[in-house]
Amino acid sequence: IVVNPIYFDFDKSNIRTDAEYELEKVIDILRLYPNMTIKVESHTDSRGSDRYNLKLSNQRATSSRDYIVSRGIDSNRIESAIGFGETQLINRCDGSVKCTEEDHQLNRRTQFIIIKKD
Repeated sequence: IVVNPIYFDFDKSNIRTDAEYELEKVIDILRLYPNMTIKVESHTDSRGSDRYNLKLSNQRATSSRDYIVSRGIDSNRIESAIGFGETQLINRCDGSVKCTEEDHQLNRRTQFIIIKKD
């Protein structure tokens, strides 16, 4: 099962239209596997303070979880919805090198981790 991450605009935690498309795939998978549980893990790029980015990533995790629950998925099937701020960057964009907006975008993500699938 492939579950793609969703992405966020800079300094935002609202669900974008392209993210809704991916979230609907997650919801379809959860409906297909009624015993499946997931974790929601959200991240930011390196711009902003550590404290601010942790708060923003938690807001992203919450908005992602809330979207899934609003579509009829029981909240008990989401083991956790946690923000990690900028602590888990997936590229070199840690503030020490110049990065493009596209590079920063890759870090502004929410990932869905399958915990149980039977």
